[in-house]
Amino acid sequence: MQLTDPLSKFDWPSLYVKYDALCERFDPTTAFLDSFSPRPESDRMLYYALVDRFTSEPLSPAGISIETYEAMLYWKLYSQPAAVANTCKPLRANLGLRKATGESLRTLSAKLPRTMSKDSNFLVDLTRSFNAFAIWGMKSSTALPVRTTFLHVLQPAVVPIFDKQVLLAVGVTDRNANQSLRFLSTYIPHAWSLANLYSEACSVFQKETDVRLVDMAMWVVRGGCN
Repeated sequence: MQLTDPLSKFDWPSLYVKYDALCERFDPTTAFLDSFSPRPESDRMLYYALVDRFTSEPLSPAGISIETYEAMLYWKLYSQPAAVANTCKPLRANLGLRKATGESLRTLSAKLPRTMSKDSNFLVDLTRSFNAFAIWGMKSSTALPVRTTFLHVLQPAVVPIFDKQVLLAVGVTDRNANQSLRFLSTYIPHAWSLANLYSEACSVFQKETDVRLVDMAMWVVRGGCN
């Protein structure tokens, strides 16, 4: 499987402007962000806040909080209204589901590795291991976009987000490729190679890792997820 490089002519200095322009569906007033004060005013501000929380919360006895998790789900899914309705809203409204999800997050947090190396087999196995926790929003074994988003926010220098848009950006058009561990195992090292290739261009940005910047650039190339 030959993956392409969609960034050979990318205008890196324009990244933030172009990325932000594609985030028009982001709603800073949504109830899914009620735990933040001040509220993140943009997609990027929420991302930075999530990375901060995922840095500290897994180390606490309580683990990753349900409030942080629902904000992560919103960040991943807000460009898809149906996904927000089917995933974020039930978690917000159903107290029993909310309690069970919080307990599962606490169990998962205690088992998460504290460090991750750039070993694609390890990351694929780690993604697969989420099957044991049955956490709402990433319960299904095919929920690889949400699982990799969770792991990315936890380790943004190591784990690339894996979804339909990045696959299309690198030339993968196979149906349901974003649900396949086989495609994930191929995409991870490709994302790392792109991050290495464009590390000099990425060096002007201070708040994101090269892995994240490549993901943002590919989202821009695809024109967002509308």
